Amino acid sequence: MRRTEPPRVAALRKRAEAGDANAQYELGCCYYEGDEVERDYAEALKWYRAAAGQGHNSGLCDVGFCYRNGHGVERDYAAAIPFYQKAASQGCPTGAYWLGYAHEHGQGVPKDLEKAKYWYRIARSRGDADAAEALERLG
Repeated sequence: MRRTEPPRVAALRKRAEAGDANAQYELGCCYYEGDEVERDYAEALKWYRAAAGQGHNSGLCDVGFCYRNGHGVERDYAAAIPFYQKAASQGCPTGAYWLGYAHEHGQGVPKDLEKAKYWYRIARSRGDADAAEALERLG
């Protein structure tokens, strides 16, 4: 039996169950962060996947992030890559950043500093400050 949810979470769940990708993503964030609900990475991943299935950029990135960190699923760097690629192909700076990071560190892809710089440059051009720092570090 599910405990009574806080009103904001209940409203998000209703919208998420109706197929609202933004609500699915936000509900995933609630579970990931333990915001008004008990932290539950598997439940977060479920809602991130639902949002990602509709092409939601942050949902795509966070599914990748869950795979990368083993949150709600066994750690699998290679499984994260397609989610980052799809997000990056849709213009998401975060997806491009994580592709750069993966190539820099050989996580799920062969280590390749030129590819890392390529993706970091794309992320930087889209406003990602972490990518700018990575490029400065890599020279």
